[in-house]
Amino acid sequence: FIKVDCKHNNNQTLLDKARNLNCTQIIRSLADYQVTIEFVHSILACDWERTTLIHQYEGQFIKINIFDSIHTFTWARTINRTYSKCILEFCLDTKSLEPFEIIFNSSILKSKIDVNILCTDGLPFYFHMFENCFSNNIQQFILSNANLHIKSSKGETFLFHLIHLYDQNENKEYLITFNNILNKQPLLLSQRNEQGRTIVDDIELTSSLSYYKLQIFYDTIKNILIDQIKNNIIIERFVLNSFGYHLLLFFNDEKIQVTKYVNDLLRSLKLRQGLPALMYDFAQAIEDDDLVKIQNIFRIKSNIYFAKDWSGRTCAHLAVLHQRREILNFICENYNSVISLKDNLNRTPLHYACIMNDEIAINILQHALAKQITDCLNLFPDDYKNNRDLCCEEFYAQDFPKNEIQKCLPGLSDYLKLSFYFPLKKSIEENSIDNITLINNEMNTMGFYLEDFNPNSYINDWLKGQRYIPLLFVALEHRSISSIQCLIELGLPPIGRMYISKSINNNNSRCVSFRTRAEELECFDIIDMINNLEDDNELKHIFKRHLSSHEINHSQTSLNLEEQLKRKKLSQQRSSVPKQYVKSDDNKSQTCILL
Repeated sequence: FIKVDCKHNNNQTLLDKARNLNCTQIIRSLADYQVTIEFVHSILACDWERTTLIHQYEGQFIKINIFDSIHTFTWARTINRTYSKCILEFCLDTKSLEPFEIIFNSSILKSKIDVNILCTDGLPFYFHMFENCFSNNIQQFILSNANLHIKSSKGETFLFHLIHLYDQNENKEYLITFNNILNKQPLLLSQRNEQGRTIVDDIELTSSLSYYKLQIFYDTIKNILIDQIKNNIIIERFVLNSFGYHLLLFFNDEKIQVTKYVNDLLRSLKLRQGLPALMYDFAQAIEDDDLVKIQNIFRIKSNIYFAKDWSGRTCAHLAVLHQRREILNFICENYNSVISLKDNLNRTPLHYACIMNDEIAINILQHALAKQITDCLNLFPDDYKNNRDLCCEEFYAQDFPKNEIQKCLPGLSDYLKLSFYFPLKKSIEENSIDNITLINNEMNTMGFYLEDFNPNSYINDWLKGQRYIPLLFVALEHRSISSIQCLIELGLPPIGRMYISKSINNNNSRCVSFRTRAEELECFDIIDMINNLEDDNELKHIFKRHLSSHEINHSQTSLNLEEQLKRKKLSQQRSSVPKQYVKSDDNKSQTCILL
């Protein structure tokens, strides 16, 4: 729109130039959009009188399409990826009510506007509905036309955004909107973001100030779940969406009247029987390429195709990742609706096939009429297929799908923190081997293990308002030698790092470089700390005895134990947390250089 109306150095517009050259088709095209150009320029100039007059007298000639944008310039993440800046966002930049009053009160323009369009900040437009430039009526119109399953570029739903807004400004309107949405669509609770976190995790894994402030949302969620607990269909869908274990956080010790089916379902989660076991077997059968077993599972549970893992992946996603073409073909022929289901970043199985450049899978999905749908990065499957750089940057596709299959989301560790961390921490502090063993047995029964805990703790790792301290650091702090030996024997890898801020100076200064901030973090390595305990041979002996039996090198390169302790290096265990590189200073402490 801007460039079309620019004038040449001879003061001619494109329309003038086209007339001089007698280009009829170009003249007609430019003339058709002349009113639209004037209308948009009036908005950009904040000339509301001119905007109103154009709309009033020539409104029928305004041609604004849903995906019209003026230009693209915004960087997304670390790649050469730009988002289009839509007309609505330019109106938002004016901080004025006038353009929205004109657009949303116009029967002509209102139907041409999509409030779900992604803005350059990575948020759908309707996420901005609480800005001061919107009246109550416009807010209600925006919310009524919002697709609440549309996520931000980080995979977060509007519910996440409401919590973040409330954390910044305790406005009761955010809580009311949150409650109203969940009452109508309770399954939104099971939606996860890019890191595999649910809304419950987002509330619980915060610093003390935010944690106590956001407890009002936790109570709201609990009340809504209590209202839904007798609804067999909803509770089953929660379990299929891998939100079942979070239900145990609310109802594990609660004497709330439930149906027999729901009671059996909750009990099956603790014992990994019934539906949870069937979901695990289903995913395992895809990995093993066992079509017969998959067919049998479908006979037992016909809607098992709704099942998702912690990454939000369905059976169709997994069939593409494992390159099980026969299974994928079977799913597409018999359970076609599953190919439109999305993962945590709203990617469909067709996205995965295009990322992998798997022509066979692409053909199977296209034959099943798989649709081209945008993901959270506003990318269609064909965008990944036609631009391989997107795959390399966003999905590390050099080793895709192996890395994607083996990726361990923080979401799993987050749940274990909420459910088992504090009982384990108390048992370690009391040096109670029996309690540690009992808790470990309970975890194993549910299908979880001590090694699923994140062995590292970064500067922003919080748990119920407290700093998350890895289990081995807790044991070392209390010198619980029996606990350390017990934890390692039960499978907890003898590794771990903890990052602590050296200084609080300039933390809020935007002028401090990333490198400076990184060097303010001191890295404590559990093996370094043990190795430096020169007067405690008992602890060193425990670690040396068990270290060699664990795979502590991500690249699985075998290193001599004594040499490893001498060099004071420890390679990172498999984790989705970004790699942190460390170096030693003169005092033999380590500082983390963030990328």
